[in-house]
Amino acid sequence: MRLVPYFFRFVLLLLTACCFSTDTRAADLESDSFAKVRQVFIKNCVSCHSEAGKIRGGLDLTTAEKVLAGGSSGPALVPGRSTESLMIQMVQPGRMPHMPPKGQLLQDEIEILTRWVDGISPTVAKTKLASRDHWALQKLASPAIPKIGEKDWVRQPLDAFVLARLESKGLKPSPQADKTTLVRRAYFDLTGLPPSPMAIQKFLNDTSTNAFEKVVDELLASSAYGERWGRHWLDLTRYADSGGFHNDIPRPNAWRYRDYVIKSINNDKPFAQFIREQLAGDELVDAQEEQLIATGFGRNGPSNDDNMGKTPKDIEKYRLDELDGVINTTFTTFMGMTLGCARCHDHKYDPISQKDYYQVLAIFNGTSKKDLPLSGNTVEKGKLKDPEKGIMALIDSNPHPKPTHLLWRGDFNNPGPIVPPAVPAVLTWKDWPIQEAAKNAKSSGRRLALAEWIASTDNPLTYRVLANRLWQHHFGRGIVETSGNFGRSGGANAHPELLDHLAAWLIANGGQWKSFHKYIMLSATYQQGSGHDAASVAIDPENRFQWRQNKRRLEAEAIRDSILAIAGTLDPKMGGPGIKPRIRSELLPASQRNKWPVIAVEGPEHWRRSVYIYSKRQLLFPLLELFDAPNTSDVCDCRLASIVPTQALLLMNDEFVADQARRFAESLLKVHGLDWDMLIQQAYSKSLGRTPSTERMSQANLFISQQASAHRESQSKTPDLDALIDLCHVLFNANEFIFID
Repeated sequence: MRLVPYFFRFVLLLLTACCFSTDTRAADLESDSFAKVRQVFIKNCVSCHSEAGKIRGGLDLTTAEKVLAGGSSGPALVPGRSTESLMIQMVQPGRMPHMPPKGQLLQDEIEILTRWVDGISPTVAKTKLASRDHWALQKLASPAIPKIGEKDWVRQPLDAFVLARLESKGLKPSPQADKTTLVRRAYFDLTGLPPSPMAIQKFLNDTSTNAFEKVVDELLASSAYGERWGRHWLDLTRYADSGGFHNDIPRPNAWRYRDYVIKSINNDKPFAQFIREQLAGDELVDAQEEQLIATGFGRNGPSNDDNMGKTPKDIEKYRLDELDGVINTTFTTFMGMTLGCARCHDHKYDPISQKDYYQVLAIFNGTSKKDLPLSGNTVEKGKLKDPEKGIMALIDSNPHPKPTHLLWRGDFNNPGPIVPPAVPAVLTWKDWPIQEAAKNAKSSGRRLALAEWIASTDNPLTYRVLANRLWQHHFGRGIVETSGNFGRSGGANAHPELLDHLAAWLIANGGQWKSFHKYIMLSATYQQGSGHDAASVAIDPENRFQWRQNKRRLEAEAIRDSILAIAGTLDPKMGGPGIKPRIRSELLPASQRNKWPVIAVEGPEHWRRSVYIYSKRQLLFPLLELFDAPNTSDVCDCRLASIVPTQALLLMNDEFVADQARRFAESLLKVHGLDWDMLIQQAYSKSLGRTPSTERMSQANLFISQQASAHRESQSKTPDLDALIDLCHVLFNANEFIFID
C-alpha cells in the first residue's frame, strides 16, 4: 500500500549518495584515506600516542576522532587547513622540536597526512566531536505533563502528551472505537487470537466503567499472552531450531530458550532481570537451570560449525565472526544502536569508535558455546549423550581471557593495540569500570557488568528503546520508526516528550511489561477508532501524531492461529520441541539436511500455536514466510506488512486453509443443523467478530444457495455442507479477517 512512497524514498537515497559521495568521502574522518594515515601512525607514532604508550602529551592517535580532539597542546589539526595544523607542522623536515623524536617521516607519508587534513570538512569534524548532542544520548528525565484544552478526553497522562501535540498541529483525536472493534483489538494485541462470540457478548453486556480494564486484566493473565509477546522477542534474538548455511545443523534443545522467553513474559519478569539472565545468567549467584537456558540468547544466531575451518587461526576467526553477531544483536535489541560497523572503522554517523567495539568484544572474549547436560544426561567426547536433554548456552570458559586486540580495518591478520573490556563511553553518563576478576573467580564477571550497565536506569537508551518497541506493537509503528536504530542515521523521534514519559513510566513501574500494556491500552489514544478523516489526513497523512488508531494487518502466526481457533482445532498445549506441520512435497527438496518429514495428512498434533513450529533456517514454513515472518538470520525490529497477490492465492488454495474451513463448517453444522440464518450469523461472529448486516445476510444466503446447487450438479453427496465450507473459506479470505481496526 505504501510501495510508491518507499520507492521514491529509496531513489532519493540513491541520488543523495551519488550527489554527495565525492564531498562525503573527502570530508569523512574515517574515509579510505584515513586507512593510509593510520598506517603512518602505526609505523611512526602510536608507540607513544596510544594507551600502550601512555598517550604522551594527551594525544591519542588510534582513531580519527581522537586525532581531531587533540592533546594537552591543543588541537592537533585544523580541519581543511594543513598549513595551520600543528601535527603537520611538527613532522616537517628541519622543524625543531619535531615528531617523531627519533627519525623522520618520509615525504610520501607527510603528503598522506596533508591530503587527509585538507580533505576534512569543518562541518563533519564538528559533528563528530559533538558526541552527545543527539536526543537519544541525553539523560532520561520524566517531562512535565503538558497543559491541554480538551481535558475530558484524557484518561492517562500519556494522552495529555498526545493531545498537546495534536492541538499544536490543528488536529483532533478520532472518536472512540466501538466496543466490538475494541475487544477484538485487545485480544489480538495481547494474545494473537480472536475473541469468541461469547467473550464479545460478555463485554458488550458489561456496562461498568471498568469493563475494558477487566478484559485487559483477563488477557494479561492468560498463558496466550506470553506466546504472543514471546514471539515478538524471538524476532529480535534471531531464534531458530537449526544453524543455517549448507548443512543447517539441528539444534535439538534450542526450544528451551523459546520456552524460557514465553515463561518469563507470562511471569512478568522485570526487564532488568530479563537482561541479566540472557546476557550473563551463568554469572549470577547460584545460577539455576533457567538462568543457564537464558544464555541461549547468545547462541540463537546462524552458525556453520561443520565448516569453521581446521587450523587454530581459522577457528579463532570464525569465533570472532560469531561474537560479532552476538554484539550486534545485544546492542540492537537492548539499546537500539548499530555497533557492528565499528568492527572495521569508527562509526560513520554515531560517536562509536572502533576501539569501543573491541572493548565490548573483550567483554565477550572469554565465552564459549556449551551444550550443558540436564539431569540424567552425560557428556561423551564433548557431546551430549542425549542432545534433547541439554541446554544450549553461552557461558564463561575462562575467568581470565586472553587480551583483546583492536583489529585494523577488522582484519584478523592485522592486530593493533590491546584494549581493555569497557562499555562505549558516549553511551553512559557515569564511569562504569569493568574490574578484573579475582584469581580464584569462576567467571570473569564481564558480561554481568555489561548487563548491569544496560539494565541501569541511568542508561539513556535501554528504556527508551523498550518503550518504543512496546508502543510499536500496539500502534503498528514506533514513535521512533527505526526501533533498532536510535542513532543519527535512524528515523526521527516523532514525539520526544511522549517517548521519555513512557520510558520514565516503565522505570517507575519496575520495568514490567504487563502494567505498561495496561497503561497504554486504557488510554484514550489507544482506544481511538481507525476511521478516515480528510482534514486530518491533509495535515498528517502518515498519522505520526496519533490522531487515530492505525489499521494493522495480522502477523503471519496470528493468521494461522486464528484459523485454527475459529475452526475449533487449536491445541493449547504449551512448550516442548518444535512441531513440523505439513509442507507441500515439491518444496521439500530445498532442504538438504535435517530433512522436513513428508506428511500426507496433518493431524491434531500439528495444530498447536505457530510460535511452536520448528524454525528451520534453510526452509521457512511457507505460510509464515509469505506473510512476512523474519528469516531469523538478522535482528527483526519490525516486520513488514506486505500486501501481495500470492497471499490471497495461498488463502484460497492452500490445503491447510481449505481443511480448516471444512472443520469450521462441520462444527457449525453439528451445533445448529440446517438453520441457515443461524449458521451464517455464527460463521460471521466466530470469524469476523460481528454479526452480518441485513445486506450481508442476503448475499450469504444467495451464495450458499448457488454453491449448493453447483455442488449438486457435480454430484456431491453433501452439497449443503460443501456450500457452508465455501462460505467459511470465503470468510478466511476476507480483508476483515486479516486486519485489525
